[in-house]
Amino acid sequence: MFPIILSLILLKSIKKTSLRNTLSTLKELRRIIGVASKKPAPSYSQYQDKDLLAKIWKQPSALPYVTQNALEYQKREGYCGRSTMRNMLKSYASFPKALIPEPTSKPANPESWAKVIHDLAEGNDEKMPLVETKIVRGDVSFEEFMDTIRSALIDPSCRIAVNYLRQALFGFGSMSWLPGNYTLSLIGGHFSPIIGIHKGDANKGEECMIAVFDVNHAYGGAYLVSARMLHESVRVTDFTTQKSRALVVLTVGDDKTQ
Repeated sequence: MFPIILSLILLKSIKKTSLRNTLSTLKELRRIIGVASKKPAPSYSQYQDKDLLAKIWKQPSALPYVTQNALEYQKREGYCGRSTMRNMLKSYASFPKALIPEPTSKPANPESWAKVIHDLAEGNDEKMPLVETKIVRGDVSFEEFMDTIRSALIDPSCRIAVNYLRQALFGFGSMSWLPGNYTLSLIGGHFSPIIGIHKGDANKGEECMIAVFDVNHAYGGAYLVSARMLHESVRVTDFTTQKSRALVVLTVGDDKTQ
């Protein structure tokens, strides 16, 4: 089954782009996952450091998820996009709880994720706040990627969804290139909310770390990952769309009926 799925994915990619481009993307994918396999996110001392995470949960960007009782895990594999959306919408006191969508397997990419939000806001007569989304692709520079995260985290009206390749953070360990794992690396994009940032001490050689609340319970909730590693996991091409993955910045403002 996996060889068939992999072949279909590659043929679709070649048809949309070219054989040369597809092979180049595969090479880059293997490089990124190879780096993560040698030094996966959990190997960093900050990964799930209790003291650091306690500080993260006190940051203004993370606190609404706690005070609004917004946190939940996906009900099953493939529900990460909608679960991320539910976490983010529930964290806004101004967003009508009755309009928060039920868990499903869709949306699967940043554009469809944003469309669900806008359709939800525009298709209801009930009193609604202003809703905006901004998609920032992973193929932007690291500086622009970080500027997007920093500016959204300090804005109380913003939340951030990250669509990333999990294997670019965790690698494959000893099962590196089993057909099933390799296929998942091509189509297994994941969504979760970004909740905060730990700048680290540059004088001590500490990396800037981004706090993610993983909606897959198997990863233990919140963790800290290297900012550059996260950028790589978002920058890598999604074979199903032929685009890099992305950040989606959600802004929920004042009530639009006023």
